[in-house]
Amino acid sequence: MHALRKILQQAQLLHSSEHLKSSLRVHTYESGYKLETHNVWTDFNEFESLVDRAYNAQKNHEIHRADELYSKASEIYEGEFLPGLTDDWAATQREWLRSRQLVALNFLSERHLKQGDHLGVIDVCRRMLAVDSLHEDSYRMLISVHAELGQLTQVQRWYRLCVKRLRDELQVPPNDKTQRMYEHALRGEQLSW
Repeated sequence: MHALRKILQQAQLLHSSEHLKSSLRVHTYESGYKLETHNVWTDFNEFESLVDRAYNAQKNHEIHRADELYSKASEIYEGEFLPGLTDDWAATQREWLRSRQLVALNFLSERHLKQGDHLGVIDVCRRMLAVDSLHEDSYRMLISVHAELGQLTQVQRWYRLCVKRLRDELQVPPNDKTQRMYEHALRGEQLSW
């Protein structure tokens, strides 16, 4: 605790000239310690704020503003919240943030899809699958984009990967919508999202 206090003290001295003073202090109590913060930027608070503002912009039909805010939020998200920590409160926060990242990425992928930005869709789907490898909408988007590009081998690969992951993790097949989209894509039929 002495070493932590010393580190916080040194950090405070380094940043004391900033106009918006921030501080971190550790207080000792009989039952343990408490970290007191003032004007401290944290990535997860900023992420939540950006997602909330983006969602409100989306509800108010300010689509370009929502796009901008969701993009900023999704860039902040760098993976699991406190990975390796198994406490219930951390697991709950982890899932909460993961869900919000999926909302942001889903909005962005649909925007790219509507704009015909194939590379944008592929990039966002990659990020969605990194967050949730069973996110079936991502597989459907990838199937759709590659079908539109005439890349039937990629259509097959994404579908097979979807089937394998769902089978291995949940012991279920892809849903009917995914199966129909795959069959239409292989026949070269126009896909509607």
